[in-house]
Amino acid sequence: MDAAVTTKPVGQSWRLLAFALAAFILLPLWPSQLQVVVPILQTSLLLAPIIAVCAVIGWLAGSRPYLAIVWVALAIWLLIAPMGRGGSPYDGMARGWALLLAGCFGLMCLWSSAIPFIVRALGALGLAIAAAFVVAVSSPGGVDRYVKVSASEFSARSAAVIAAFEMERRTPFYRGYAAKLPEMHAFYDDMETTVREAPARSAVLLPALLALQSLGALALGWAVYSRLAPNSIGPALSPLKEFRFSDQLVWGVAVGGTLLMLPAFEEGRGAGLNLLVFFGALYLIRGMGVVAWMSRRRGLLIASVLVVLFVPPVFKLIVAALIGIGLGDTWLDWRSRPRVA
Repeated sequence: MDAAVTTKPVGQSWRLLAFALAAFILLPLWPSQLQVVVPILQTSLLLAPIIAVCAVIGWLAGSRPYLAIVWVALAIWLLIAPMGRGGSPYDGMARGWALLLAGCFGLMCLWSSAIPFIVRALGALGLAIAAAFVVAVSSPGGVDRYVKVSASEFSARSAAVIAAFEMERRTPFYRGYAAKLPEMHAFYDDMETTVREAPARSAVLLPALLALQSLGALALGWAVYSRLAPNSIGPALSPLKEFRFSDQLVWGVAVGGTLLMLPAFEEGRGAGLNLLVFFGALYLIRGMGVVAWMSRRRGLLIASVLVVLFVPPVFKLIVAALIGIGLGDTWLDWRSRPRVA
């Protein structure tokens, strides 16, 4: 094991990280379609234990203990304080996952201080998922019990979001605005239909969605600690244009597609769909990294993101193109080639 403290890089900005943290923490709490997709709404439950584990490892490796004491206390308080639907079975599952994920990430950090963040994060996710699966299989009711609890949670969220939409439609502001723009009624009807249909899909895709949310929490927690701590316990996060991972992960896409499409593996279609969603998202980010590397101007990348977010007709096309670019980078490795002047 190697947990040596290294000098942290200088010039790490808080600006973009602050925006990312605000979005990660606040957006899931706003009544919207996002609430029936995001597995854990109180994302601070994920973030605080991760930062606390990093701080403890830094303390063990020679840093002062003050940061570890503060973050461990905050993590304990968040994990025991009632939040959201406190006391529900799903709430207990969320808190258990937060502890399991942070612990596995700590083990990966103790293993070596030299391995890149993405290796630590994916390794921690793999360990946490394996441990969670063993717990689910060995518990009363097995995996089906956890599926039913998840479906119940997403259904309750769906009902709450629809109720919030209905209250908003009764406000004078909405009525006045809808009188000038009648299309608002159709827009809200479409949103309510989407929210009603989402729980069934979200319950099936819970493993992939939880893994992606956890990966985001690990990245943000690692970035926060690297800015707070006087010394580093590992390499800092690379810019988006340098984002890459082992080319062997393409087998995750291959296995997921095989389980989903071949009739012989019909019982494994749920697992195949989760694999495709998770690894598809990874290759989507990799494709964005390639585009960011190719783009000479940051404004072009920002404009592309805005098009994806606010022009739905081209959303699927752009997402598919970015995933294709990410997958293609496995063999073409565009970023290793010299740029054309």
